[in-house]
Amino acid sequence: MRQKLLDLIKQHVEREYPNEACGLIVDTGKIQKYIPCNNISDKPTEHFEISPEEQLEAEKQGEIIMIIHSHPDVPKLVPSEFDRIQCDHSGIEWGIMSYPDGDFCTISPRINRDYTGRQWLLGHADCWSLIRDYHKREYGIKLNNYSVDREWWESGKENLYDDNWQTEGFIEVNLEDIKAGDIIMMRINASVTNHAAIYIGDNLILHHLYGQLSSRIPYGKYFRDRTVRIVRHKELFNVM
Repeated sequence: MRQKLLDLIKQHVEREYPNEACGLIVDTGKIQKYIPCNNISDKPTEHFEISPEEQLEAEKQGEIIMIIHSHPDVPKLVPSEFDRIQCDHSGIEWGIMSYPDGDFCTISPRINRDYTGRQWLLGHADCWSLIRDYHKREYGIKLNNYSVDREWWESGKENLYDDNWQTEGFIEVNLEDIKAGDIIMMRINASVTNHAAIYIGDNLILHHLYGQLSSRIPYGKYFRDRTVRIVRHKELFNVM
């Protein structure tokens, strides 16, 4: 990145401190320019959010080629897993600058990541996030996002799985009819359905259990005993 752009980013980061600064690098076809944006996050010292309106205005000037934000008061500039997940979703490069040191690094979207070995991040990398990614990549099915960054199942009053699986186009099937791609919904140390796994065949499931790395494991007694229902998306009934 050209030093002029880095200088503009650093000046913006300094102005916004102690909040995280955020902005966009736009390629106009003639030059690359930095467009500083307002951080509209509810917790601007910890996270950033760019308004859709500002992003649309930036797109009128050219192609957005990088999203910029800052990490205030960090001993070492290391992109967080949350940064990497958000970068994956954005589909473009991210640039991160520390303050006051002014160190700068970039990260790129992780394309076709393995389904296993993903770090757990409640609300962003959890069992439902894995199911959404799997259905989109394997079948082209887009599911709505019900992941939230709180332990919603603890009160026993919220039922994010039970209330939404039919709305998302899933239909219940019997255990003896289970096939690859089906979703197994379970209750794990909770009074409500709070976990789900993808059946991938050969008695194996793919899932992302609380606080662990996503993994492929046998669909053994522990998970069978905690199964509430098995469902299949309506678009997959005629898929061999």
